[in-house]
Amino acid sequence: MSDHYRSISRFLAIGASVLAISAPALAQESNSEASNLDTIVVTAQKREQNLQDVPIAISAIGAAKLEQLQINDTRDLSGLAPNLTISPATTNHSAAVISIRGIPSGAQETFGLDMANAVYVDGVYVARSSAAGMSVMDLERVEILRGPQGTLFGRNTTGGAISFVSRKPSDEFRLSAEAGYGNFNAWNGKIAIDSGELFGGLKTSFGYAHSERDGTVDNILEPRKSRDPGSRKSDAFRVAALAELGGTGSIQYIFDWSRISGNPTAFQLTHVANGTFNPPQIVDGQPVVVTQQAPVAQYLAGATFLEPGCQALGAPTRSYRDKICLNSDEQTTDKSWGHNLQIKNDFEAFAVKLTGGYRTYTSVNTGNDLDGLGTISGPAFSNATLFNGMPEALLAFIPTIPAAARPFIAASPVPTTTQDLFDTSHRKRQKQFSTELEVSGDSDLLDWVVGGFYFWEKGTENNPQTSAFILDTNSIFTANFGPLGPQFVAANPARYRAVVTPAVLNYSATNESKAIYGQTTIYPTGRDSGLSLTLGGRYTWDNKRMARTQNGALPLARIESGEGSFRKFTWNAMARYEFTPEVSVYARAATGYRSGGFNAQDPVITGTTTLPSFKPETVTSYELGVKSELFDRRVRLNIAGYYNEYDDLAVIVPVTDAPAGTFASRIGNAGKVTYTGIEADLQASLTDNFSIDGTIGYVDIKTKSFLAGQSPTSGAPAVDIASVVRPTYTAPLTANIALNARFPIGSGGTMIVGRVGYTHEDGRYNFSNALSSPFNEALKSDPRDLVDAQLAIEKLPLGGGDARVMLWVKNLTNAKDMIRGIDFGPLGYAGGYFADPRTYGVTVGMKF
Repeated sequence: MSDHYRSISRFLAIGASVLAISAPALAQESNSEASNLDTIVVTAQKREQNLQDVPIAISAIGAAKLEQLQINDTRDLSGLAPNLTISPATTNHSAAVISIRGIPSGAQETFGLDMANAVYVDGVYVARSSAAGMSVMDLERVEILRGPQGTLFGRNTTGGAISFVSRKPSDEFRLSAEAGYGNFNAWNGKIAIDSGELFGGLKTSFGYAHSERDGTVDNILEPRKSRDPGSRKSDAFRVAALAELGGTGSIQYIFDWSRISGNPTAFQLTHVANGTFNPPQIVDGQPVVVTQQAPVAQYLAGATFLEPGCQALGAPTRSYRDKICLNSDEQTTDKSWGHNLQIKNDFEAFAVKLTGGYRTYTSVNTGNDLDGLGTISGPAFSNATLFNGMPEALLAFIPTIPAAARPFIAASPVPTTTQDLFDTSHRKRQKQFSTELEVSGDSDLLDWVVGGFYFWEKGTENNPQTSAFILDTNSIFTANFGPLGPQFVAANPARYRAVVTPAVLNYSATNESKAIYGQTTIYPTGRDSGLSLTLGGRYTWDNKRMARTQNGALPLARIESGEGSFRKFTWNAMARYEFTPEVSVYARAATGYRSGGFNAQDPVITGTTTLPSFKPETVTSYELGVKSELFDRRVRLNIAGYYNEYDDLAVIVPVTDAPAGTFASRIGNAGKVTYTGIEADLQASLTDNFSIDGTIGYVDIKTKSFLAGQSPTSGAPAVDIASVVRPTYTAPLTANIALNARFPIGSGGTMIVGRVGYTHEDGRYNFSNALSSPFNEALKSDPRDLVDAQLAIEKLPLGGGDARVMLWVKNLTNAKDMIRGIDFGPLGYAGGYFADPRTYGVTVGMKF
């Protein structure tokens, strides 16, 4: 039995044991209304419905749990729903790589790739993964939809969607405030005020939040803890106004703004190459080129570390370090803000809703050192200094060197450089507009919705980066100097030299998407018959343009550009049967689509200035599910199994034939990939005082074809390397379980509330194969086993309101897991990012 199946069996056995032990108590106390589970209302199908009545796999997290777990953005959700994992950013603070059912959004943050898993805030699509981790305030709930969303949601997706729904302004005056302090000098505060109804049905709410902390890793070159890696300072503001119109309609306006600044998570050097030749690898009988790696190990062995203490910290290791050397670790600032306008009215026969949104996002990184070595000095390469330090007798054999210059060249040392192995900065700007009009209605036998969606986006990126490509200069002499080659090799004063390679990627992109859609649910013999059938369809038109002004050391003489149009019809068919009001089954077949696009670093089509495009990604998904509420609504257990078949799956791979001294990755179409999985959601009220909740998800991914291998024969077609492909940013097994406790103390409603939660995520690959990323196996992230806990006293009487005091801890066992890696391929080294160590603190809040 595999480790995955053992883990699943153990997890299910624990859950079954808890339920079996608790079943008698559940049956005995079935008349206790206090122990019944709350009804969860979701809007996944454009109307408010009980989660149990929606025939799709969906998880919802309500306001109380969001507050208890201190969830403020997308990244905090990792592991809390089946088959949901989220990897953090590298050189900014608001990016997130979201994976749902094994499909990652993509770790490349250029404007050429759409997200496979969409993020929505109050119905407005957030287009960029680099902004997907933005702060979200005053939430009512979060809905996680798993599987393709190709019919109803604003932008077609192939993996799933995460929808943040904020709280509407209250009918009455409301004031809440909160402050907290924790280790790493972390403190936060937030305040929310609702005006209550003012005049003409107008209600408003205002919210502001601030948080900051010192870094979690000590950069010994930075004296200020507030500038250490992992430090951050964030501010967020939100205002909402809601006006009721005649009892049947409303207008709601929301403005949100957030700013996060600080020093990104520390990059730690984990592996270096020694330059050994990597011969072609045979894959299913075909030879395939393997990335050649620069001899970084030898270069570092002879380099000089200019800051005390950095040489020991610069040695590559997979083990976590709490001290590191970063000589170029500047702060990054991410800002986003947006307007959201919703107008709706119910005309009895039908209802109309118009949602419009405008958002902007900027990210400025003024410089990050991605090697963790501190300042190193080593020999530098240039053609003009290749022969420096060589004996005059050998220089006499070089006809291009005048006799008078030989003594000077022989006496000249090889120049040195303090260039980092890799450093980068960026400036990104993005703005988007979207609007969606939907018309819906219902009757005894029918629910229906039709609508149209429009989206426009423009983004620009300026990304300077400089690398130190390590060159074995002996290869120059042996390849070009015939019998004299061995003599030059023997006399070479600096065999390994750094080629300082600056490059700038500068481009702009414009994306436009239009769609019309419709979906209807039929109740053939009435709503109470238990049977419903749903059919939906959507037609999407996408147009994309990219213009590039620089892709190297110098600006381009002519702008390179590309334009592509993509279109697709997607459909959704569902059937649901309700055996009893508590138990139902459903079947779903659906398709999804992710638009094609452009690689910002791709070479142009030969003989033109035209950028090539990659193809759209499509999926056909089949799903069966059971939704149940047992023991008089004291246990809610939802189970789903699915099979997804992807064509032209968009994957990101390092480029194997990039120019020497550079690192680039590109989006390619993998071909056919299948995903087979199972998942379950559980909530159980064991007694009036105890409850449990948990999820588990497992996905098995099989790549059927992946034409991405480069043949060693020039001009030969791409080789199918499906047998060696690994799924990226995907944890095959995810699971979490939590025990919750509530005990009343006194007669005023005061409660002691506690929670202990355990989350498991399997290790994840960062790249698709070891041919283009030789360190891929070594860089696989650690499996995560996290324990979090909270203990609070709630509803303490406080002058007409109530107060709360909570103690909390995250990563209780102080697990030091590597969670993301980067293989720099031909540059000859790799490194990774580690999760936060144990964090803990106290939070005090009050409400009036």
